[in-house]
Amino acid sequence: MKIIVFEDETHNAERLIHLLQQCVPVLEVVAVIESIEEGINWFRQSAGTVDLIFMDIQLSDGNCFEMFDQVDIRTPIIFTTAYDSFALQAFKVYSVDYLMKPIAIKDLKRALEKFEYFKVAPEPAVNISKIAEEFFKREHTRFMGKVNNQLVYVKAKEIAYIHFSEGLTWATTQTNQKIPLDYSLDQIEKMLDKNLFFRINRQLIIHVDAIKKITTYYNSRLVIQLFPPTETEAIISRERVSSFKSWLEG
Repeated sequence: MKIIVFEDETHNAERLIHLLQQCVPVLEVVAVIESIEEGINWFRQSAGTVDLIFMDIQLSDGNCFEMFDQVDIRTPIIFTTAYDSFALQAFKVYSVDYLMKPIAIKDLKRALEKFEYFKVAPEPAVNISKIAEEFFKREHTRFMGKVNNQLVYVKAKEIAYIHFSEGLTWATTQTNQKIPLDYSLDQIEKMLDKNLFFRINRQLIIHVDAIKKITTYYNSRLVIQLFPPTETEAIISRERVSSFKSWLEG
């Protein structure tokens, strides 16, 4: 089997290849590509020379979906990613398999079995545009609000944390701007990238980059110091501590 690996972190590429060598009797790694630019050049020169592509979503110079507007890719793809399962629903719908990092060999074997099962098709049943649409929808999520009869919006990637107080949902940006939102926390939680945001309790959702310090708290809870600072203590409820630690570990 001839494969190409899209991965900008050397240790991840080496680990994937090592696992593949345990699963595939005859394996030829044609190339390891780290960037979108390098990938576009490779496809324009060598398209159709491999059986299968392993592609990380986030490469050194952007996300991999940027390539599909510039080159026609008909080789089957197995994505490797750290993104949450909600953002990956399109992968399931359009018959593209994916592997969550860190990759487990049992999941790799499952993906390879799926590839073997479907590879008799003349071309993969993949709608890349739909996958890209789902990815960019999450990447560029915006929330609307109203300030003094003026409609405003905030980008998800600019939010430090979101909290519910006195019957209103508020987004606090990384520059400490506070914006009232026309959404409940439950609605917002479903729209956010779970790789970056975590709901620590019933009133507060935080961005990983807003965490300044974490300390232990009584009754097996944790308290987080955020930046910008919160008006009240950001306490992780006891039942969420375990999942919060797993989220921090990626």
